Amino acid sequence: MSTKRGRSTYRSAPARPRWRDSLSSSQRVLVLVGLALFLIVDVILVGLALTANRAPTADRTPRPLVTFNSTPQPAPSPGGSAEPTDATAVDGKRFIATIDGQTLWRATAGACASTSAVVERSVDAGASWAPLATNAFDLRQVLALTTGEDGELEIIGATGDACAVGGFSSEDAGDTWAPDAALPGEVGYLTPDDSAAVVSGQGVGLPCPAVDVLSSTSTRTVAACAAVLAEWNPAAGTWGATPYAGVHGLATEGDRLMFVARGVPGCNGLGALATTGIPAPFANASLVGCAEGADVTAPAALAIAGTGAWLWVGDTVLRSGDGGVTWG
Repeated sequence: MSTKRGRSTYRSAPARPRWRDSLSSSQRVLVLVGLALFLIVDVILVGLALTANRAPTADRTPRPLVTFNSTPQPAPSPGGSAEPTDATAVDGKRFIATIDGQTLWRATAGACASTSAVVERSVDAGASWAPLATNAFDLRQVLALTTGEDGELEIIGATGDACAVGGFSSEDAGDTWAPDAALPGEVGYLTPDDSAAVVSGQGVGLPCPAVDVLSSTSTRTVAACAAVLAEWNPAAGTWGATPYAGVHGLATEGDRLMFVARGVPGCNGLGALATTGIPAPFANASLVGCAEGADVTAPAALAIAGTGAWLWVGDTVLRSGDGGVTWG
């Protein structure tokens, strides 16, 4: 038995004309030309890309690449950290002075043509520091920092754009200053360019090519170089020198002299050595103590008063109350 199919009433929509059928003959020609041009340009671009990325040949010199690097650093020397250079010592000159051990003054040397000197004062034995105003005489470079017999603070420095050397003293611990014309003729110092020393107001040659540390009072002048210690002999008009390397700081009080040096056997830091006599018998200097852990690559300055000693090294001020035996 068969089943009759019903007649469908669905009618499909009339076919839409294709876009190419709706174009005129002239429009069809333009489309074909556009497609041809697109294919030609595409082939050219692919060819250029392949040419630019092929490996350089002997007949083609590649262009150098532009790179941006930081300042070249010297390669580290094998076997440990490098020794400080003389230039580092000169650039890092600093000073520290005291009378009673409670009030201290310190200064960075500065340089006339670049960084101005900074002078600071501590009233709590070096625990804290505050800068002193030296703009009244436009201090650019400190050449000497000392204390006078009556307790005044004294500075020999280069001032102004002309780097004129002059002396200045303060009777109120550095709050106010007055010119002291006699001071440069009484206390020794290095010239602003470090090319000569001035002792008793007279220019004298250096005991070595470059002086790292100079300590001077109205009675004596002592210098430390890369490999020698030297004291000026005013009677003979010459330096008396003794071989000794690695001195970071030195100070005198009367006929006593103390200095700190790196490379002292048994001391992991800066060894403190002392001797007595004028001129100083450097060869007889004996080790009295060790500033353990003191940075042997940093600039330093030393001051002594009675049984006290103060060592400014790096960012730290170390103190000894027993003549340099122990430091804290």
